[in-house]
Amino acid sequence: MTSPVGLRALRALAVLAVLAMALDLPLGPAVPVAPWVGLDVSASWRTQDTSAWREAVRLVDSVRAAGADSLLLVGDSVRTGEIPVAPSDRASRVAPLVDAAIALGRPVVLLTDGRLDDPERLTRLPAGSVVRVIETAAAPDAAIAALTAPGGALGGDTIDVGVVVRAGAAGSGPRTLALRLGDRVVGTAAIPLLDAYAEHAVTLPVAVPAGDGATTLGASLESTAEDRVPANDAVRSPLLVSGAIAAVFVSTAPDQDARYLLAALRSTRRGPVQGFWRVAPGEWRTDGAMRPVPEAAVREAMRAAPMAVVHGDTALFGAPREVTTGRLVLVAPPPPGEDQYPVGAGESPIVAALTGIPWDSLPPLDVAATREEGFAAVRSRRARRFDERVVVRLVDGPRRIAIVPAAGFGRWRLRGGRSAEAFDALWGSVFDWVGADTATGAAIGPVAAADRAELVPRRPTVVEGMVGDGRPMASAPRAGTAWWLAAIAVLALCAEWIWRRRVGLR
Repeated sequence: MTSPVGLRALRALAVLAVLAMALDLPLGPAVPVAPWVGLDVSASWRTQDTSAWREAVRLVDSVRAAGADSLLLVGDSVRTGEIPVAPSDRASRVAPLVDAAIALGRPVVLLTDGRLDDPERLTRLPAGSVVRVIETAAAPDAAIAALTAPGGALGGDTIDVGVVVRAGAAGSGPRTLALRLGDRVVGTAAIPLLDAYAEHAVTLPVAVPAGDGATTLGASLESTAEDRVPANDAVRSPLLVSGAIAAVFVSTAPDQDARYLLAALRSTRRGPVQGFWRVAPGEWRTDGAMRPVPEAAVREAMRAAPMAVVHGDTALFGAPREVTTGRLVLVAPPPPGEDQYPVGAGESPIVAALTGIPWDSLPPLDVAATREEGFAAVRSRRARRFDERVVVRLVDGPRRIAIVPAAGFGRWRLRGGRSAEAFDALWGSVFDWVGADTATGAAIGPVAAADRAELVPRRPTVVEGMVGDGRPMASAPRAGTAWWLAAIAVLALCAEWIWRRRVGLR
C-alpha cells in the first residue's frame, strides 16, 4: 500500500530538521554585530583643554547607549577597564585594537584627539568603523620636541647639543632656551615667536669638564608667556663623562647608512663614541669637528676600543678579527643589485626585540650572500622568488660579532613612522647584544629616558569619518543552537508513527 502524502511530508520534515541541526544552517538573514567602542587614553589629550577629555567620556556613554558593545582603552596597549580620570598612556598605538577587530570582524567606533602613532592601520578595520575626533579651542604652547646629544663624552672635549622647539596649534610667544650641564647653565638661546606647529632648531656647543662620572644635560624654556602644558618645557638626558671611549665607529665609505648607524650606536652606548670618516685614500676625519687624523691613529683606536663598528671596506686594515680586540660589528655594503625585501626574523638572541616589526612594509635592501655562520637574525628574499639571503648574522662567544652584508637601511630611517621605528629596533638590539657584558649578560647601553612624546604638540594624524575596508562579521540565528528544531523532529516522527498505526501501515 502506498503511503499517504501526509506521512511522507512528516518524514521529510523530521529529516530536514535533523540535517539543519547537523550542518548548523542559518535560520534567518545575517545582521551586523554591534561595534566596539575604542577610547584613546594617551597623554596627548593634555595638550588640549580638559573639556576635550570630558566630551570624549560623554560620547562613550552616548555611543554605548546607541547599541555599541564592549569598551576598549587604547594607548600603549589595548585593554578593558574603567575610564581613567585623566589619560596618561605614553603612546597612541591602535595596531593592537585593529588586529583584534580584524580577527573577530568587529567594526569599531574610535574616540580620539586625532594624534595617533600609526594612523595607517585604521584602513584595515572592518567596514562600518568610525573615527570621532574631539578637539577644543587651541591655546599658545611651546615644547622641547627633541634634545640631541651623545650619551657619553671624553672629559675636556666639546660636544654639540641640538634642541628643537615646537609650537602648538595656536603658536607660541618668544621664549628663552637654557641649556644646563648638571646644575650649571652652559648656554642660552632666544626662541622667536612661532606660528602653529612651527619648529625652531638650535645647536649649542658644550665644553665637557675633565673627569669621570655621570651627569645630565638639561634644556628648558623660560618665559612668562602663556603656555598650555608646562610639563613639556623641560627635558633631561644622561651624559657619561669618561677618560676612555666606549666604542669606535669607522667608515671607509661614508653615506646615509653610516650617518644613521653612528647615531644609533651613540644612543645605545653608555660611554663616549668616537667616529672616523675616510674622505679620500689615506685621509681621515673625526666625526663632528672633521679634524684630520692619521690613519695609524684610526687603526690604534680600533685595536684599543672595547667595541668597534666597521662600515664599508671591512678589510682595509687587514682581517678585522685580527686588527681588533673587542666586540665587533661588520657592515659591508654590497654593490647595487636586485632588491631584497626583508621577510622576517630568524631564531636568534634578538628575536624578541624584533617582534612587531612590519617586515612587509619596509623599503628593500641590497644584500650579499654570506657563508653560514652563527645565528641568522634577519632574512630577506627577492620579490616573487625564493632566493633567500641573511641580512644580519650574529656570532656568539666570548667575543661577540655581528655581520651585516647589506645596505639601504638609511631609507628605513628617512621614511619615518614605523619604518624608522624598525631601524631603531633592529640596530638598537644588534648593538645592545654585541655590546653586552658576556660575563653578566648585562647590556652596556644608556638608561632609557622617560617617554614624553605624547606631551609634545603635533598635528592631528587622522580626520573624522568612516574608515576601514575589512570584512565585517555578521550574526544570524543558527540551527545548531535551535532546540525547537529537535522538538519538531521528534514530534514529526511520533506523529508519523501514530498515523501509520491508524491506517494499518508498519
